[in-house]
Amino acid sequence: MNASRLLWAGAAALAVSVLGCTTEEAKLHTEDNPYLEQGRVQFESSTTKSIVHVVRVDGERVAGGLLKVTVTLRNRTKENLWIDVRTTFLDAKQHKLEETNWEPILLDSRTVSEYTCTSLGSQAADYQIIMRKLKKTDTRMP
Repeated sequence: MNASRLLWAGAAALAVSVLGCTTEEAKLHTEDNPYLEQGRVQFESSTTKSIVHVVRVDGERVAGGLLKVTVTLRNRTKENLWIDVRTTFLDAKQHKLEETNWEPILLDSRTVSEYTCTSLGSQAADYQIIMRKLKKTDTRMP
C-alpha cells in the first residue's frame, strides 16, 4: 500500500513539473486606442465589406446625455441580407462601458437601411460597431 502511495505521489509531482506551475510575465503590446484601432465601424469579415457599404455614420447626444449612434447601410446584393451588429460604448479613457448582444438586422435588397443604438448611460464618450454576415440567410428570422 505504501508503495502505491509513493508511486502516486511521484506521478503527481511529475505531472506538476511537466504541466508547469510557474507564471510568466505578460508582455505589454501597447495600442493607444485598441477598440478604435481599425475605425469606429468595422466588418468582422473582409467579404462583408464588398456587399454592405457604410453610407453614413452619425453620433449625437440625446435626452439625459445619452450617446445615440445611427449607421446608414446599403445592401449591394440583389437579395435581402441578414447581418449581425454589436455596439460597444467606451468611456472618455477608451475603456469599455457597455456592450450590446449581437443583434440581427435585415438589409433589404439594393436599398439603404439604418441601424440605431443608444447608450444606457451618459458616461459614453465613443463607440465601436462591428458587423458580421450571418452564416445562413433566413427570411424567417425575427
